[in-house]
Amino acid sequence: MPGCPRCRQRPAMSATILATTALDTARLARTQGDLPAGLAAALQALTQETGAAERAEAGHLACFFHYRLGQLDAMLALGRTVAGQLETLGRIEERVELLRWMAIGGAETGRFDLALQSADQAYRLAQLQDDAGQRAMALNALAACFERMGDPWQGERLMVDALAQAEADGGVYPRMVTLNNLCGLTIGAYHMLRGVADDEARAALERAHGYAERALALAQPAGEPFFLVFVHGNLGEVLLHLGLLDEAGRLLDQALRDAIDKGFTAQAWRIRCTKAEEHLARGRPAEARALLLELIAEGGTQVPQATALRLHHGLYLACRTLELPIEALQHFERYEHLLRQRAASQLRAQSELLVTRLEVERAHFEAQTERARAAEMARHANHDALTGLGNRRHVESHLPALLARAHERQQSLALVVVDIDHFKLTNDRHGHLCGDRVLVMLAQMLRENTRAADLLARIGGEEFLIVLPDTEFARAIEVCERLRERVAGHDWDTLSPGLSVTVSVGLAQTPPYDQDGLFELADRALYRAKQAGRNRVRA
Repeated sequence: MPGCPRCRQRPAMSATILATTALDTARLARTQGDLPAGLAAALQALTQETGAAERAEAGHLACFFHYRLGQLDAMLALGRTVAGQLETLGRIEERVELLRWMAIGGAETGRFDLALQSADQAYRLAQLQDDAGQRAMALNALAACFERMGDPWQGERLMVDALAQAEADGGVYPRMVTLNNLCGLTIGAYHMLRGVADDEARAALERAHGYAERALALAQPAGEPFFLVFVHGNLGEVLLHLGLLDEAGRLLDQALRDAIDKGFTAQAWRIRCTKAEEHLARGRPAEARALLLELIAEGGTQVPQATALRLHHGLYLACRTLELPIEALQHFERYEHLLRQRAASQLRAQSELLVTRLEVERAHFEAQTERARAAEMARHANHDALTGLGNRRHVESHLPALLARAHERQQSLALVVVDIDHFKLTNDRHGHLCGDRVLVMLAQMLRENTRAADLLARIGGEEFLIVLPDTEFARAIEVCERLRERVAGHDWDTLSPGLSVTVSVGLAQTPPYDQDGLFELADRALYRAKQAGRNRVRA
């Protein structure tokens, strides 16, 4: 009956059911990484008449899928509305996340005023949460803005602060993201410095390589497809500029396949630009030109500004090599136009924000993070750049106190020296780059097989130290054997075909509570392990 109250309620109830079902589908799609299905479901939920909380969640999810799919204009257009809804509801964590996406999206598309405003708001909100991981992620967004604005040095400084925050948080995700972003940022610095200050360019590239290896060591166990594509793409680009074309090509091909398969369109475009650079490096300008023209046809005006710059510069180089002067000039002019456009956006953003409130905020931020920067400088001085483990200085700072405490309490302490067997042969046969990856992977295995209270360090080229406080002999032997078996059983073929790695381990136990005496005992035990045929634990 038309006048029946129950009948009048049916459309509203139906809309609620539809919205709930669509939201459930979108949440599941985010978990499973099904981006197109998730976006369709989130947008469907947005069309239903629902409550404010449901609309805000649907909008947040839609922005996530737009961001991951590389649909940055759509994400930015929707993001302004959704950010306001989240603010009204007091949903700080989701708002910080959205503002980070908007900061990076604005920087990628050349809207630096929006990018800096969003990054600034994200950081201030993260401070209110007193969450080191959130602060690290917000600093990542701010650093990305500076890098895209042509200041990778300020960007790297901010990103190093972000890494200190991420390590204080202890979570894998913030560290993985920050290390990967540091790699991308230092690649950008390399491009700016190449041909202008070659020594500085090479140093930036070497930093990028170290960041990429550390990011890969975290990303592989996590198995997160989005960041694996990022890490493989960045590492492939670093290897390309290091002249390791075969390794670079394999990584870039894998990253491109995964990006296309998962629908990460913006990343796929960026990787294709790198593949074009690989073709140029191999003397295949026609293939580079064809690949980049295909990208223009596919992406059109949707290609982000940063990628478009690389695209037209690559086409200019390819056409020049192919002796197509008119086409080369057209792409060079387009490249120069994009550079001028970016410079104008940078100046506008700086005049509107950096000279006014943001500089005041940054001064306040500098005061708050001074101790964090000092701690990070101290950490760099005491840690190995490649593996992230402590170095000899770190051991000298911490081992005496551990020994003194063990002596005072009459507790057992184990000092373990781990040495990679035939490491020089590994470098000779598989290359120093592969050797570095072995060191990074072994460092990760040490972390995974020890406690937070244990002392870990790289004390030589292929030699590592483990100190196990309050650990009886039988337990120390068990730890060493587990580590040895883990190394020997690992599938090292994934790093280089035919590669196998084993370690020899020397163990010394207190008493004595003398540092030099324990090292001497551990070195003798290591020598016995080597003499017995390697891949052994001896005490």
